[in-house]
Amino acid sequence: MKLHANAPFGPKGRLTMVRRVTEQGWSLTEAAEAAGVSERTCSKWVGRYRAEGEAGLEDRSSAPRSQERTLAPAMIRSKARSVSGSRSAKCK
Repeated sequence: MKLHANAPFGPKGRLTMVRRVTEQGWSLTEAAEAAGVSERTCSKWVGRYRAEGEAGLEDRSSAPRSQERTLAPAMIRSKARSVSGSRSAKCK
């Protein structure tokens, strides 16, 4: 996955930051400041590391996992038929 323009660092940089907190006794504030990220971001990465290990530090997609359907497929087909039918009636 490509790093986006605003990403301060990749998985290796995250691991360094996380290890400062978990192994070297740095506070979240100190580690975040040294890494150039917010304390909230540092906390997020530390939490992911504790839950998933190094795999939790990999880049993730920001795209939604799924999209809620507002109409059932049958309703969509029905609407499409009614719209196309009304257009042909107006064109005559």
